[in-house]
Amino acid sequence: MRYAIISDIHANLEALQAVLDDIDKNKIDEVLCLGDIVGYGANPNECVELVSERCRVCIKGNHDAAALDILSTLQFNINAKIAIEWTVKELKTKNLNFLSALPVHETINDITLVHSTPYEPGMWYYISSLEEAAFNFKHFSTPVCFTGHTHLPMIVEMDSSGDTYLNKKKEVAIENNAGSRILVNVGSVGQPRDRNPKSSYGIFDSEKNHFHYRRVAYDIEKTQAKMRKIKMPEFLINRLSEGR
Repeated sequence: MRYAIISDIHANLEALQAVLDDIDKNKIDEVLCLGDIVGYGANPNECVELVSERCRVCIKGNHDAAALDILSTLQFNINAKIAIEWTVKELKTKNLNFLSALPVHETINDITLVHSTPYEPGMWYYISSLEEAAFNFKHFSTPVCFTGHTHLPMIVEMDSSGDTYLNKKKEVAIENNAGSRILVNVGSVGQPRDRNPKSSYGIFDSEKNHFHYRRVAYDIEKTQAKMRKIKMPEFLINRLSEGR
């Protein structure tokens, strides 16, 4: 089975459409979404509807939870808060219902899926370091765990002796020896922050135990024009072309 794993779309319709087109070209069997469908961008309804149509499984992200008012925005920065307040007014009831029904954790075919961390996924913690990743390996038992949330692609491997290390390549294969596992952040479709403005997602072949990243260009200027029209903060608009 070949899976495409997408995350952190953030209502960026142009980016999502470009990624789905790339997924179709790669003849993927199933698409899995790790959440944060909404927030920041100008097309929350369209993105929720596309995800509901295309994704076998979708996880709830913190921005999705904030749009449902089940997560306070008190700890959000001012730009994220402004975006969520606008999003709440725009979301249709059927799309709110879809977001509400999403889990914060799912396991399918020996794959763990979370938005933030396998440790207390509903608390929206971050995995930003090797130490944090090593801790989180204790909280999932499958060979692979996929996360999002930071918008930064990252692969951490655990070998059969339990040692963890960063994999700086754009792909990884899980070793067959017992105990070898990986934790992968697939990056962001709609708001990459690794200084590469192209959308990031991943493809995982469960038969070959192989994962690799895909980077996809999209019409950033069109997305930015939409955001300006609805008066989103300039910081959110400008960061798309800079990948930060």
